[in-house]
Amino acid sequence: MDIKPSVRRRFEFIDFQLQWTGSIGRKALQDQFEISPQQATNDLTTYLDIAPRNMSYDPRRRSYVVGSRFKPKFSNGESSGFFLHLEMFHQGYRTAEEIWPTHLPQFDAVAIASRKVDPKILRSVLDAIEAEACLEVRYVSLSSDSETIRTLCPHAIASDGHRWHMRAYDVEKDRFSDFVLSRIETANAFQEQFRQPRPDTLWEEKTALRLQAENNLSPKQREQIEIEYSMVDGVLELPVRKAMLFYYLRFYGFDPLEMEGEAMRNKSSYRLRVSNLAEVERCLERRK
Repeated sequence: MDIKPSVRRRFEFIDFQLQWTGSIGRKALQDQFEISPQQATNDLTTYLDIAPRNMSYDPRRRSYVVGSRFKPKFSNGESSGFFLHLEMFHQGYRTAEEIWPTHLPQFDAVAIASRKVDPKILRSVLDAIEAEACLEVRYVSLSSDSETIRTLCPHAIASDGHRWHMRAYDVEKDRFSDFVLSRIETANAFQEQFRQPRPDTLWEEKTALRLQAENNLSPKQREQIEIEYSMVDGVLELPVRKAMLFYYLRFYGFDPLEMEGEAMRNKSSYRLRVSNLAEVERCLERRK
């Protein structure tokens, strides 16, 4: 069925309300999308025609209630969809009236305290990526405890889960590196024409990160870990850009800089281990 994007979005809202609150009424649609009572009625009627088992009308409540055989029709039904609304509200991107949960539980979330990225800097980076151009950047490096002027040719941005980076070719050092956007003091268009001399293979190539439960867990503990991470045959396999591998390891509780012999210490704070450690070490360019 060919459904307009605006109507599909309202059907997603109906799915959401039925799944997480158990009912949906005309007024909720009107208020959320600023549509007429007639349009809200048409949406509910059409949704019912498409998914007749998902809801039924309750004249006492003057609303539709979730059916016993409800199955989301226009959303994946994952809990992450509910959590996303809470996170947007918590971070201040949405008001309580704009998010979809109608009854907010008491909740809290870790707010990451990090230096904000200057919108002008971000715009300069985005423009450079679009134009395939370079930037003259004043960058604060914590590793060298210095502030330097660099010529950088960005081609992508990426998040490590905490901060946003710019993936760029460093002209002076002749290599591709990651640069934390919040550490860029100034960014100006580089006047001379300069093109990257080669592709960023670590960005373009992908590898598999295979995670399993720790070896020393009991069968019940192992089973729980496998359920939590939706493992298949005891393995969580993640396709990862090689340039992002270091960040994925940290995200899953590993410290890639903590060595045990000639390899990374294969122990995660989340009771995981890397089953293809030799391959991971090669991608980290520490082993041939």
